[in-house]
Amino acid sequence: MRARVNASHLERQAYVYVRQSTAAQVLHHAESTHRQYALAERAEALGWSRESIRIIDDDLGQSGASTEGRLGFARLVDDVAHGRVGAVLAVEVSRLARSSQDWLRLLSLCAVAETVVIDENVIYDPADRDDKLLLDIKGTMSEAELHWLGLRLVGALKSKARRGELHISAPTGYVWAEHQLAFDPDEAIQRAVRLVLERFSVEPSGGAVVRWARQTGLSFPTVRWSADGAREVEWKPLSLSRLYSVLHNPTYAGVYTYGRRPCRKTLVDGEIRKIRSSGGDPEQWEVRLDNAHPAYISWETYVSNQRKLRDNWLARGHSTPGAPRKGDALLAGLVLCGRCGVRMDVHYGSAGRRQPYYLCRSNEDRTLKKCWTVPASPIDAAIEQLFLETMVPEELELSLAVEREVLTQSAAVDQQWKLRIERAEYEARRAERRYKAVDPDNRVVARTLEREWEEALCELERAKQQRQRAKSEKRLELSAEDRQRIRQLASDLPKVWSASSTPQADRKAMLALVIEAISLTPIDIPQRSTRVRVAWKSGAVTELDVPRPDRRERLRTPPESRRRLSELAAAGLRDEEIAERLNAAGLRTGRGQPWTVHAVRWARRHEGIERKAPDAPRMQPLPDRDSKGRYSVSGTAQRFAVGHDTVRRWIRQGLVQASSEPYDDRHPGRRVWWLTIDDDAAARLSELAQCARTRSARRRRRQ
Repeated sequence: MRARVNASHLERQAYVYVRQSTAAQVLHHAESTHRQYALAERAEALGWSRESIRIIDDDLGQSGASTEGRLGFARLVDDVAHGRVGAVLAVEVSRLARSSQDWLRLLSLCAVAETVVIDENVIYDPADRDDKLLLDIKGTMSEAELHWLGLRLVGALKSKARRGELHISAPTGYVWAEHQLAFDPDEAIQRAVRLVLERFSVEPSGGAVVRWARQTGLSFPTVRWSADGAREVEWKPLSLSRLYSVLHNPTYAGVYTYGRRPCRKTLVDGEIRKIRSSGGDPEQWEVRLDNAHPAYISWETYVSNQRKLRDNWLARGHSTPGAPRKGDALLAGLVLCGRCGVRMDVHYGSAGRRQPYYLCRSNEDRTLKKCWTVPASPIDAAIEQLFLETMVPEELELSLAVEREVLTQSAAVDQQWKLRIERAEYEARRAERRYKAVDPDNRVVARTLEREWEEALCELERAKQQRQRAKSEKRLELSAEDRQRIRQLASDLPKVWSASSTPQADRKAMLALVIEAISLTPIDIPQRSTRVRVAWKSGAVTELDVPRPDRRERLRTPPESRRRLSELAAAGLRDEEIAERLNAAGLRTGRGQPWTVHAVRWARRHEGIERKAPDAPRMQPLPDRDSKGRYSVSGTAQRFAVGHDTVRRWIRQGLVQASSEPYDDRHPGRRVWWLTIDDDAAARLSELAQCARTRSARRRRRQ
């Protein structure tokens, strides 16, 4: 066997490849790892020096089923391909690869590069046909062995899962009791889960549930189990990811599942990748047992929640309306193009105007021109009026229903606070008992237990204060005045709609409750308008036309501003005075901007309004020097024979002492610069002026 290792092999390095499939094997199967590291001694016995032996153990804890994520194996193959490796040492073929494709590629490279493969007993030459055949067979058996192991292990898991006896990880709110899941005996955990699931049926989106939980101070539990069976419950503010993990889990609907997110192989950029499915289709779950354990919600509610989550997901080109957001466009997600039927997007103007538009992008991929665009404000106003006229609820029934819902939610949140206080009281009593049970003379332990008792008492007091604050600020207890206000608001929908305290997202949620979709179609003959078709969820359809003026007409000065501007101009006011009066009256231009002198002048010319005021007095030019001996900008430029821009640059750069002062009392808005130039400043500025003139002369010569 020594004859197979020649001088050519010894001139290159020997690579010892070390790998274990999982981190648990690395920790608990240390003997296998020790055998692999011991191959370095075998390489040294075969003639390699200690310095020429490299150990690659980057892949400890990585599976050999593929090369994905195995940086050590990738480096080994690269070095073999570049002729830097004389021998590859591994205890067996399965350490190097469990895939025939990866194994055969490595053998092909070793055969061409004249690299030998060495295990604990034999030295193989991949260039030799007999050795190559033996190595091929070992690689095939290693890959098949992985498949057989998977059939035995995964098959046993699936068999147990089909009976519902496989212990899956119990989600928060459940514990394992004998052979099935059961409700967590902690009542506070149960109520927290129920409260969140019930709130999602009321709120329009998951983000709204998280905001409500933070406003009411609601915490959500996270249960962690240790290896010895002990568990730790941590209460933290509800996050969006935590909420989604609860909503997407069918266990809360009483369904036992296994294999909800199977892996499949697919081609990505010409390479084979493993993709894990989202698990949203119940038909693809490997195991599904309905009514396997007590449920927090019904299966129908779970399916409805998934549909609601899918509808709240909004992306360009997606067919779902999306969750209500706080943008100004009232009908975002509900508007469909009457021409091509796709869902229209919302586009906001520049940062200064922020005027919303509904636009259809169906032709954007094929042509440079979009399908069509329409301003959102007239459409929103028409739908808002139609909604308020159509929604005429029974006042008494609605007010009582709203009051019952508010009372139910308030009672549920308050009960959660009570359970939290009970838990804090238990922890305080437990810490007290532990402190009193210790020997007082054992101060090392007594000090620690005393500190824990004090911390428990502080936590109890903090929970009580937070509950009182929530009762007063978040209205967990409704007074008679609160109930009266609820009845008044429930009977007056327009007042609730137009209230400044009503967020735009809530208005959108109200519309989404009763409107299925809104179709917009442009009409050009006999006059420009938008045909609006409202499809209600009751099945009824309402049709109306909304005027659609062109851009020139839309940006024209509003009638009230035009009338007021004409009156002020006829009264003999100048343009700057007219702008001040219009802004004081809260009037705006056709673009919705405050009035300026230029805007007044433009509006007068386009509306044909004559100006009666005389011209403003012209400002007299500044003298070269004032009474204090200071120079003006023009005086400084004349003294040093430079331009005004050069003087202003000196001022900006701080090269000369200058002060900005009002021009005179008649022109308070105009400010001028006065420069103080002493002998030192004059010498410095003369030198700068000479440099500026020299640079200017050079530029002229180059031109």
